[in-house]
Amino acid sequence: MSTTKDRIELSEAILALIEKKRAQTCDESLGADVEALIVESQFQELETEILENPGAIEPWLVRRRRNEN
Repeated sequence: MSTTKDRIELSEAILALIEKKRAQTCDESLGADVEALIVESQFQELETEILENPGAIEPWLVRRRRNEN
């Protein structure tokens, strides 16, 4: 099972490849859906971890709204 750190590093590598390919092709929209999915999943994972163990920040937590398309 992968750790949070491993998943973040993998996401970072994928985003870097997308950015490199965008620069090569001059297509700013290339990989935009994948990029959005990665960023959203990282936020969801972080949100879940914080809500499961908020510690001292618990009084200030507000659940963020998700785009419901």
